[in-house]
Amino acid sequence: MAAWDPPFSETVFRELSDSSYFSSDRVEQAAGADTTPSTHNRALPLAQTPLSFEPLFPASYRTGHDTGKPFIVSASCTGAKTDLSVEKLNKIHGWLWLAGRPMPARPLNYQQASSREIILNENACMHLVWDVSRRIFLKPLPRYLLSHKFWQNNLATDHEFYKSAFGFMLSYAALIQYESDFFIAKEKHLIPENLTWESWVDLVNQLLNSEVDSRVNIRYGYGELRLSRLNKILWMYGYFRGYSFRYQTYGELLTANLALIAAATVYIALVLTAMQVGLATPQLADNDTFQRVSYGFAAKS
Repeated sequence: MAAWDPPFSETVFRELSDSSYFSSDRVEQAAGADTTPSTHNRALPLAQTPLSFEPLFPASYRTGHDTGKPFIVSASCTGAKTDLSVEKLNKIHGWLWLAGRPMPARPLNYQQASSREIILNENACMHLVWDVSRRIFLKPLPRYLLSHKFWQNNLATDHEFYKSAFGFMLSYAALIQYESDFFIAKEKHLIPENLTWESWVDLVNQLLNSEVDSRVNIRYGYGELRLSRLNKILWMYGYFRGYSFRYQTYGELLTANLALIAAATVYIALVLTAMQVGLATPQLADNDTFQRVSYGFAAKS
């Protein structure tokens, strides 16, 4: 399988080397080298970081199993694939036109102007999903996606992983268009604190000049997706809980749908009353078709 180049150069995020896990003393100590005062605080460029990326990953991942083996696993590159997986959306890709438009997500300043509350959600399948309570869920930009060597060592030949990562990066290129968007992202902890606006502009320019079409997961052909529509799509597939079950108890579910239940009850009562009146008239009392319809509706109600 041909190796794909990272979508940005190794010099874009040099300032991220100020992080403690990118410092030269950490690297030299790991290698057993002598650390002198003159080199103790010297930071390495991101391109020279060690091949171990564990400090960039979440501390743990869930396996999805509630019983049996422990459902918490240690951080690894394999876990990072799960971290960015949007397979749940890809399975219903043919129906996504019901939940959103095939266009990039609107920037963060637009989301706030639309009175949408930005909610952090580490589930990639909830990234860019919004609901009727004026909330939009966003997955923060993982630090490992800002590592050039991580792309070289782990994504270059894993094309499906690459597509998910590249599509996710492009979604942030759409979310952070203006410097005001950048400040909102910093305030909401969506991007690393030591990332600068100048580096972000450089990154976006390189991302948009890459081979976008063939290296992007199909999910990112759509931007924002409406949660209520996603729930309906999953209900069509037989999943009672839908895409994301928003209720903590069945009591909440009943309360939220009380108006619909009441309306349906009133409608059925009106129909049954009308049929009862119809059966009392000479014109319909001897009508076999009306008799069968009335019997069937009453029996099923």
